[in-house]
Amino acid sequence: MTYLLATTAALAATVIFLWVWIALSARLLRVREFFDERHEVRCADGATIVLARVRPRAATTGLPPVLLCHGLAMNRRAFALHEKRSFAVAFAERGRDVWVLELRGGDPSIASSDLATSTFDEYAAQDVPTALAFVRENTGAREVDWVGFSMGGMLAYAHLGARGGDGVRRLVTIGSPVHFVEHPAARALAVLPLVLAPLFFLGRTPFRALALLAAPLLWPGFPLALTSGLRGEHYNGHWIRRVMANTLADVPTGVSKQFIRWMNEGSFNSNDRRLDYLEGLSAITVPTLVIAGAHDRLAPPTAVLEASDRIATASEAHQIGARFGTARDYDHLDLILGRDALTDVFAPVSEWLDRPSL
Repeated sequence: MTYLLATTAALAATVIFLWVWIALSARLLRVREFFDERHEVRCADGATIVLARVRPRAATTGLPPVLLCHGLAMNRRAFALHEKRSFAVAFAERGRDVWVLELRGGDPSIASSDLATSTFDEYAAQDVPTALAFVRENTGAREVDWVGFSMGGMLAYAHLGARGGDGVRRLVTIGSPVHFVEHPAARALAVLPLVLAPLFFLGRTPFRALALLAAPLLWPGFPLALTSGLRGEHYNGHWIRRVMANTLADVPTGVSKQFIRWMNEGSFNSNDRRLDYLEGLSAITVPTLVIAGAHDRLAPPTAVLEASDRIATASEAHQIGARFGTARDYDHLDLILGRDALTDVFAPVSEWLDRPSL
């Protein structure tokens, strides 16, 4: 009995310590938001997305709004963490009306009973069309320019391709894979479902809590090479701690399971197998720019650049890295959050979107 009580007390103390650690991390590392507007928008299936707006900060260009969409396990801050290092503000300073989409489950303050059954397919079938309709209705624009990072680009592929959607004038994808054949994580997937099994009983995979646990530990000297998805030369301790504490978010568990299945199978399709998102790329008629990080370990260049080969209309593909003219190499998160991302990635993206014709 004494042993049982001691074990219970130790577990309770550990839970309390971790809860306090996470709460303090969230509070002390929080970076204030600078959006001009924030809208909670209800999808047809009852789930809620967030659309945050940064209005033009220079003379308007007459070009359509830019809609930015984050990647897996991220939130609206991925494109808008700091005013001086933000894709959202950089677009606004070029006269663009900027909207940042946060998919269902990204905001912990919004309760939702639909997350347990939500998958990538719900993101594509519900969140994306809802966001496009809201932005078009509130700006009077017929189309938007979509810029998607990682999964944010994959969602545009699914919407415009296999799902036959519209509403996009030009598409930019950054680090967005279109298959998971020979993915670097494939070897770990044999045991990953067993490790994550307890989490699958939750409606959300708690990436945010895990990020907040790790964020205070990322001081100078921490071996960032051990953190898949980024290269240490792009960050100082101050910046990487705030990236971890502010840009990562929970994910509907169904989405996590779907990505694990894709990695196991090397596929990119709907859960019912009726829609092949990879094959659907050939149906996309929107001019597309595909950006890949030359040293991206989460979305290898071969898996990213294949999109430009499959899209039949005008498309371009760029690799970002030292071999292609940049001062530093680029892993996954570096493409939008790295030290020189505004120079090396945003600049060619903005120039491509601004071209009068393609």
